[in-house]
Amino acid sequence: MNLRPVIFALAVLAAPAALLGQAPGHFPPDSLINVKVIPKSTPVMQVVGIMRNFAGGLGVRCQFCHVGQEGMPLGQFDFAKDEKRTKLTARQMMRMVDEINRRLDTLPEHAQMTSHVEVTCNTCHRGVSRPMSLEQLIQETAQTAGVDSATRAYRALRERYYGRAAYDFGEPTLNISAFRLARAGKYTEAFAILRLNEEQFPTSSNLATFRGNIDLMKGDTAAAIAAFREAVHRDSTNGEAQGRLRQLIRP
Repeated sequence: MNLRPVIFALAVLAAPAALLGQAPGHFPPDSLINVKVIPKSTPVMQVVGIMRNFAGGLGVRCQFCHVGQEGMPLGQFDFAKDEKRTKLTARQMMRMVDEINRRLDTLPEHAQMTSHVEVTCNTCHRGVSRPMSLEQLIQETAQTAGVDSATRAYRALRERYYGRAAYDFGEPTLNISAFRLARAGKYTEAFAILRLNEEQFPTSSNLATFRGNIDLMKGDTAAAIAAFREAVHRDSTNGEAQGRLRQLIRP
């Protein structure tokens, strides 16, 4: 299997599937056991580096995929066992990433690029184990666990990841989450998410426009007019809000 070294180093998309394997005893091991994707001839220390890159790309530690506990000496981990779903999934992701990069190599302009495009674990994960956009995560949490849980999740993620590439904490994220909730008929949750967003962006005209559009979806024309007027008050060049008002207050 012709997996390139750069793919070894950074290419898993779902879990840091450390395929390093030897029965518990000492670390690093003398040889590789039960490897299925990385060639068995790969030097052990190169594989150790690969695993560290995987863990860093997903923001996890060895026990995410391997049999062992946080704080245990690595020599006591059983790296050869395939008990964890994350390890099995990671093997599939490694194969998938290698296939994607082989296809990228066939793009007409690829050979002329001075810096070639490469898919790596960080392309999607950016330091989190589940590569899901923040708007989707908040929407799903609100629908399945309630808006209070979604609010707590947002605050916790913002506290931990703000300023990093893991999640987009810009204004559109929660606007989109709220709109998707409204389309699902979850109006109470949608307005709660907009209020959460307004804490961060209290003067946003676009946010008020989203509120007006959700009011319209709900059938509350009076509230929609008020929201669109607020949007125009915040930004007199907001063409969407102006157009909505013209439609709603025609003589």
